[in-house]
Amino acid sequence: MVNIFIANLDWGITSEDLKTTFSAFGPVHYAHVVYDKETKKSKGYGYVEMESAEQAINAIEALNGLEVNGRKLDVKVASPKGNRPPKKEQIPGKKSPDFKKPFSKDARRRPQHGHGRSEGGKTGGQFRGGSQGGGSFDKPNRD
Repeated sequence: MVNIFIANLDWGITSEDLKTTFSAFGPVHYAHVVYDKETKKSKGYGYVEMESAEQAINAIEALNGLEVNGRKLDVKVASPKGNRPPKKEQIPGKKSPDFKKPFSKDARRRPQHGHGRSEGGKTGGQFRGGSQGGGSFDKPNRD
């Protein structure tokens, strides 16, 4: 038996559609589109198990890159679970420790001296003024 992974599926494709399509190349033992447990919507990928390696390779070669409903299919032999990198366990509702916010609270504050531009910036000037407003922007000398 050969397990085939199919990615970039249109969300309307069903397990029965996969079985029908791959059956044109030989007997299909199993066909399954993966669905999200909460939303019950397709995740856009699925698996097909075929009896013959030769027929599976023919199906892969014929269907890989085929455009279906504006999406190019990615069809390949599925890698066994033992050969994949382990998944990081994540607690529902918690962000993984590797997740980094694009900005920290401190990074969003304006610097007190300068206007956030380096010496090579277009303005090159200096902001003078306090946190109460009323400051001015001094333009650099162009001598």
